[in-house]
Amino acid sequence: MLRWLPLLLVCAACGSDPPQGRPPAKAPEAPLTLEHDFGVIPHGERRSHEFPLDLRRLPDTWVPLRVHLDCSCGHADLRLRKADGSERYVDASGSTANLPRPDETMWLHVTIDTANKEALDLPHTTSRGFIVLQLADDLTGSSRVQWPLQVRFGIDAPVELRPVATLDFGRVPVSGKGHVVTTICGDTQHADATFGPAVCDDPAIAVELERDGGLWRLRATCTPDQPGNHRASIRIANTIPGYQLALTAVWKVVADLEAKPVAKVTVRTDLAREQTAAEATTQYCVVVDHAVARSPEFQVLRCVDDAGHDIARHFAVSFEPIPESPREQRLMVRYLGGLSTRVRGSIVLSKDGERGPFLPIELVVFGT
Repeated sequence: MLRWLPLLLVCAACGSDPPQGRPPAKAPEAPLTLEHDFGVIPHGERRSHEFPLDLRRLPDTWVPLRVHLDCSCGHADLRLRKADGSERYVDASGSTANLPRPDETMWLHVTIDTANKEALDLPHTTSRGFIVLQLADDLTGSSRVQWPLQVRFGIDAPVELRPVATLDFGRVPVSGKGHVVTTICGDTQHADATFGPAVCDDPAIAVELERDGGLWRLRATCTPDQPGNHRASIRIANTIPGYQLALTAVWKVVADLEAKPVAKVTVRTDLAREQTAAEATTQYCVVVDHAVARSPEFQVLRCVDDAGHDIARHFAVSFEPIPESPREQRLMVRYLGGLSTRVRGSIVLSKDGERGPFLPIELVVFGT
């Protein structure tokens, strides 16, 4: 049932009250929520629905800007359509050119594409969003309101994946490899389905699919290439009519020498005296050497300021083992005194003296 209640009033910049100096905009009377239930969608398929929007029923002249939907597999846009089917799209300019002309009607077009979701059953769930409107004479965006949107849908996947439906290799060092194994079989309605071959669209991921009784075991190996975050799609042929099975693989390639959470140690202390051990307990970062062919131990090569001057005598730098993570160590820094002003510099770690490889740690010292 359509209910007529005020739209939600928000500030354009941050969602807070409108700026001082401009009277608050009066929220127009409009349906509380635009709602649609797509029902249960077979995995891999898409469904679309359109809502007609009659802005003439609102007081004043409200210009549509954009539409937001919180579902990762959903897409929504605003369209202006003529009787002959030709369309133009609303942009985010706030211009009155985005209002319907006499021969046009406005539509909110929403699409749910389940191919962008994991191949898992999903019970009926609700995704929310909103249309952003702004008064036509508003040059600041302080009058913006949100017209709520709500869609519901479920997903029926004809396969079962255990233990994972997304192959997440996590952090893969450049000298190592990542391995993920999962199993595939048809659900109860497709118990006779067979699978294979499997192919990946990224050469960094090698896949192997083998039958193991009533299921198929997918083994994936990640051989890292370029540093950074990566995503790939693994497509698996099958005998389920009309169904395309695609799994997502994600990974991040990291350097063999790494500092966590960042390669930086900050010291805040009274520069006139030496720090106690208790005062220095939080001044550390975790360093790790992922290359298993060599010792996880580091050595301090140098400690210098940004101008290259040796400042090692002002600091005690030590390593503390982490028993549960034998390749990781805490790099601890304690101030020994002797500085008259704050300092920025670096602690350079090495695996083998001047031959390296090296891991620089930023050092920032503030006086209190």
